[in-house]
Amino acid sequence: PPLLMGMPPPFQKLVQNNPKARVPLTTFLLLVSFGVGLPVTTAIFPQVAKMDANDAEPQFQHLVNPQTQQPYKVFYYNKGL
Repeated sequence: PPLLMGMPPPFQKLVQNNPKARVPLTTFLLLVSFGVGLPVTTAIFPQVAKMDANDAEPQFQHLVNPQTQQPYKVFYYNKGL
């Protein structure tokens, strides 16, 4: 936002003519930047990840699938935000 406020002439004129507009304008630019940038940034990375059972904590390494009685080899998990 400080970079955006320094570049476009309409923002410079607005702040020069009305210095009290600096805080609301900065807040608005932050909200717009986060509103556009954050969803794009989180969309770049996959939400679901997998890990080898040997890399898990010891209490989870030897879990067995109740249907097949075979140990799990891979765990899938949701990364969340």
